[in-house]
Amino acid sequence: MRAVRLFALFFALSLAGLFLAGAARLSPVAPAYAEPTQPDPQSNAKDGQPALAKPSPDPKAAPASGEHKLPAFAPGNGFLTQAADGSSDAEGGGATEPDSDAAAKDVTTGSPPPESSTARTITLTTEPIAGTSTSITASLKAGGAAPKWPEFVGAKKLFGVVKKPAPLAARAIGYYSRGCLSGAEALPIDGPAWQEMRLSRNRNWGHPQLISLIKTFADDAQKQDGWPGLLVGDIAQPRGGPMITGHASHQVGLDADIWLTPMPKRRLTRKERETLNATSMLDDTGVAVDPKVFTDKQVSLIKRAASYPEVERIFVHPAIKKALCTAAGTDRQWLGKVRPFYGHYYHFHMRIKCPADFAGCKPQPPPTGDDGCGKEVDQWLSKVIPAKPSMSPPIPKPPQSVSVRPPAPPIMLADLPPECRALLAADPDPVPVPKEALMSRVAVHQVLAKAAAARAAFARSAGLAIVPASAAAAHPALRPHVKKTTTAETK
Repeated sequence: MRAVRLFALFFALSLAGLFLAGAARLSPVAPAYAEPTQPDPQSNAKDGQPALAKPSPDPKAAPASGEHKLPAFAPGNGFLTQAADGSSDAEGGGATEPDSDAAAKDVTTGSPPPESSTARTITLTTEPIAGTSTSITASLKAGGAAPKWPEFVGAKKLFGVVKKPAPLAARAIGYYSRGCLSGAEALPIDGPAWQEMRLSRNRNWGHPQLISLIKTFADDAQKQDGWPGLLVGDIAQPRGGPMITGHASHQVGLDADIWLTPMPKRRLTRKERETLNATSMLDDTGVAVDPKVFTDKQVSLIKRAASYPEVERIFVHPAIKKALCTAAGTDRQWLGKVRPFYGHYYHFHMRIKCPADFAGCKPQPPPTGDDGCGKEVDQWLSKVIPAKPSMSPPIPKPPQSVSVRPPAPPIMLADLPPECRALLAADPDPVPVPKEALMSRVAVHQVLAKAAAARAAFARSAGLAIVPASAAAAHPALRPHVKKTTTAETK
């Protein structure tokens, strides 16, 4: 009996030894410094099993087929990753993990995500564009907008800050709408027959020949025509050039705006010169003058201005041109200088010829000699007829859309004569010229094209409608103001 018990104990110990030896062979003990092993995504893919972990993306790697490249001027390692549900991941690392169990349930079951979900967030950021003051940034989160159009350092931002003229020889440099002015002279703010308006603009500077003519014109109109005196509007900036607001011309000191409102019998205060309303010469139709405000006095004033040989053109509203044609009678030679144009319903624009002593001034072709009272003025009137209310229902617009029509670029310093850059550097009050202001016209258009591509890419990623660049743009100048009095507007 005792022998049987010993044999059973020996057999049990043998089985235990065999079991321990097999376990050691199957699961060897890992050293303490060894790293935990990770499944190989490639081998899992071969076995038909999903990968347990996704490797970090390589910034230098090419984008996957489901990714969309950002515009050329965006950082090279940035991509827009489009998920199957239309959401995007701006980091370029694929679909983002759900923030909570609730969010995970929304993704797997297809139920709507909670209101606080960020699955509809799209962010597109680019580096600053050379020659502009801003980068293009957009985010479609809580009503985010499309990438903004770049801002350029146009010539108006340089000439618009100049406070003093350049004490050089008087020169009208370039063309009326593409130039600058040296040796400018200021029209005194008060004279025996004139008062300068809108003094805060500092635009009472002009070529000495124009300043002399304005003084002569004011005196002649007062003494010979009974006009109380001139209210003089904008002439030019101290060194000419494009203006921050307003005119396309008035850049070389040869243009001046003269109000059609008579000068009061007293001297206006500086505040009144900023706030005094100008009177519109139009009636309620917007295509004819009001005889109560546009009288023979205004006709004589414009005729007087056109009578000077230095004056090459006078711009007025088409309705005023039509009224002048009717009132001129048999003396019609001066009418050829009076040209219809948009705006100009409370003032007229007087332009003189290029001075004969400087070849750097680009002249305008002289008038044809025709009085312009036939088909031409009628065509202009048809352009400014106020729009009638449409009887057809308006065409519905997409609730959200992105326009890829670039804004009109500003005049750059490179668009002006080379002398204008040197004029900005002249003492006193020199203006530093940053390198961004030296962009060429071609470079400006290239930047706008890239910005348009960025806006289009954002719209496609966000699922928004794209308004093409060929879409018509409204022209605000086609609709004149018809109020009896209105604050003098820029043009």
